[in-house]
Amino acid sequence: MTAVPSPPDFPRRVNVEPTNHCNQRCRLCPRLDFSRPLGFMEPSVFERVARECASHETRLWLHFLGEPLLHRGLVDMVALAKKVGVAEVGLSTNAVSLRGPVVDALMDSGLDRLECSLDAGDREGYRAMRGRDHFERVERNVRAFLERKRARGLERPVTSIQFMRTPEVEARLGALVDAWRPFLGPRDFVMTIAPASFLGAVATAPAERAERPPCGWLDSALMVLQDGSVTMCGADWDATAPLGRVGETTLHEIWHGEEMARRRRAHAEARFADVGPCARCDDWRLADGHGYVNALEEVDAARATQRGAAG
Repeated sequence: MTAVPSPPDFPRRVNVEPTNHCNQRCRLCPRLDFSRPLGFMEPSVFERVARECASHETRLWLHFLGEPLLHRGLVDMVALAKKVGVAEVGLSTNAVSLRGPVVDALMDSGLDRLECSLDAGDREGYRAMRGRDHFERVERNVRAFLERKRARGLERPVTSIQFMRTPEVEARLGALVDAWRPFLGPRDFVMTIAPASFLGAVATAPAERAERPPCGWLDSALMVLQDGSVTMCGADWDATAPLGRVGETTLHEIWHGEEMARRRRAHAEARFADVGPCARCDDWRLADGHGYVNALEEVDAARATQRGAAG
């Protein structure tokens, strides 16, 4: 029997889904095909998660499939997490609702990271990616947020402007970085993210075949869905193989439970078909985090290389 290294005592990152409702219809997201119900996380569920994460050096990230700002209690969630001692709290948003009182409220909540997803540099490209005509509104909201943060003399939340790494974005990455550079604070940046296939639910470019290692997500993260169900990774977007439910057990018990141990052992022995969703998953290639790239650094490094070659 293959020896399975012990996981860390607690996941390094816990993703929380405040809601799986959304105000967009993104072509690279599978949520329109949910079989699981739509809803909003109850405050008691979130508090259990936050208090447990506060006992560990764990990053708590408020987002999965849905738009977190649709949850009316989102700012309270962030504030509670910071109050009970969560080390780092992050939030991803499509920024459609990032305006009005919520702007200062987020800045005052203790939020550490804010990720604003644009995915396009013009109205036509945005509509093709997002299925909604929100480009000008979103661009205006994000720029106003950054300007307000600067006016208040704040560095946090550290803010990133996110683009899905599509061929269209690849072709004009330098121009996209330059367009946002004047609005960025000292620690803010532009980021690209590689598209995921979500177990084949989303059509992505074919990945190169490679020898498959045990998936890194099994030793790094857990997902808590809006109804309190816990899954092992973002690829199990429709919760086909849940591990438990908040309130019925703890995240620590799930993390060290028999089912997680069985799944880790199956991966160690390359028996991926024994872990239902993993049999048809290609997203393990992204589990090491290489799909997230600081495009600001990438563009600057490429330009420095070009200058060096020319000189």
